[in-house]
Amino acid sequence: MDRETREIVKRKIRVSVVVPAYNREKTIERCIQSIKRQTMQPYEIVLVDDGSTDQTVRLAEGIPCKYLKILRQNHKGAQAARNLGILNAKGNYIAFLDSDDEWLPEMLEREIEYLLQRQNNCVLYSDCYIYDDKGKRVWRRPGRTGNTYHESLLQGGPMFQSMLVKKSLLYKIGLLDEKVAAYQEWETAIRLAKRAEFVHIREPLFIYYCHSGETISKDIKKGIQGYLYIVKKFQKDIVKVHGFGGLAFHYKNLMDSSRQCKNKLIVVFWIKTFCYNRLSILDRFIKNRNN
Repeated sequence: MDRETREIVKRKIRVSVVVPAYNREKTIERCIQSIKRQTMQPYEIVLVDDGSTDQTVRLAEGIPCKYLKILRQNHKGAQAARNLGILNAKGNYIAFLDSDDEWLPEMLEREIEYLLQRQNNCVLYSDCYIYDDKGKRVWRRPGRTGNTYHESLLQGGPMFQSMLVKKSLLYKIGLLDEKVAAYQEWETAIRLAKRAEFVHIREPLFIYYCHSGETISKDIKKGIQGYLYIVKKFQKDIVKVHGFGGLAFHYKNLMDSSRQCKNKLIVVFWIKTFCYNRLSILDRFIKNRNN
């Protein structure tokens, strides 16, 4: 990015990076340092400590950074921490980074380059590298550039770690939903997609560390809880756009997840999958008959 473009960015685009943190003494310095190493610096970092009981805050306070702001709240969850960060952000754009992950050095510069090419409101996100028990690999996120509302009702795409969005747009959707237990980015993306286009940058711009601390069964159960919450919340939209077949698709996914962790709700999900499949067939039959 040339000097003239950088000056335009400084005048028009002020990025506040919101970092929620809870007991991340082992990773918080790595996270903040990855933001400081950006080839294009953010306007500020808003670190929101979510009631940590370890040395997270002390270590963050020891990081020399003039634009690092630290807020504290009682333990309310990551979504509440993100909302507090948004409410206290002074920039006109919000970027997110989880406190156990890190950005690659050109993350902000690459996203801002894409942002400058578009005149309308948009939400940007990228692919990433994932580190897990299998090692390091590129994780291609689903989704495309453009109006993605229809697709967003069927699957998630963006992750918070690379999402860049106007602060005013987050206010328009009523900020983040603090009740959703899992798939929080997906729930946010659905509401944002109603108001803005998405830009999918098909290159890895951050590193996602997939932890194995919690049991697989516990993770799946939490995922089921969050998934079901989203399906119920957007049920009318799903039926309107994708018909009863869309609901059948989601309940089939919930049924498969329940089978993995032997969740008792599997029977309920099987019944709903069966019923919505039949309703979908009936709906298509009626439409074909009327045509």
